[in-house]
Amino acid sequence: MKLQVAMDLLTTEDALELAGKVAEYVDIIELGTPLIKAAGLSAVTAVKQAHPDKIVFADMKTMDAGELEADIAFKAGADLVSVLGSADDSTIAGAVKAARAHNKGIVVDLIGVPDKATRAKEARALGAEFVEFHAGLDEQAKPGFDLNGLLSAGSEARVPFSVAGGVNLSTIEAVQRAGAEVAVAGGAIYGAADPALAAKELKAAIA
Repeated sequence: MKLQVAMDLLTTEDALELAGKVAEYVDIIELGTPLIKAAGLSAVTAVKQAHPDKIVFADMKTMDAGELEADIAFKAGADLVSVLGSADDSTIAGAVKAARAHNKGIVVDLIGVPDKATRAKEARALGAEFVEFHAGLDEQAKPGFDLNGLLSAGSEARVPFSVAGGVNLSTIEAVQRAGAEVAVAGGAIYGAADPALAAKELKAAIA
């Protein structure tokens, strides 16, 4: 299982600083949607140039103009680009077309999708590299939230998937048991007093 750091920061400088601290321990460096909106796709270019050996994920959360938006992100240096699972099939297919032209990949993000297992299978059939079973920050803040719903849906879908939303040292073993190919840690890394140590511990916890 790969470890992905989600950088929900707001400046390219902060992103480069964090990436520099944790790159040794992670496989995928994700530039979160707030970072891309605040700093632009030049942040993707900067991170890819600084860490050419890492998979760089532009979390675009594209909802329309799939081929166009994916093409822009791939040209900026992204290796993976996200499209929302709630988007029309044609949007996902367009993004996949751009990915194939660049020899890159599309990740379909299932945030807000009620029947995640069914949509995951559909997204995979449309050409997604993998699907992300994702609970957003707002959903995680609700009373009683836990990862079990995401993990059971991921296991049921039987397609390559990642898990994002509440991944930390206490949950990463369950994420791996569920069969995820990628564990996505955001606040557990960037919110830690020592992000490098947090990333190292998460990587070590992956058997």
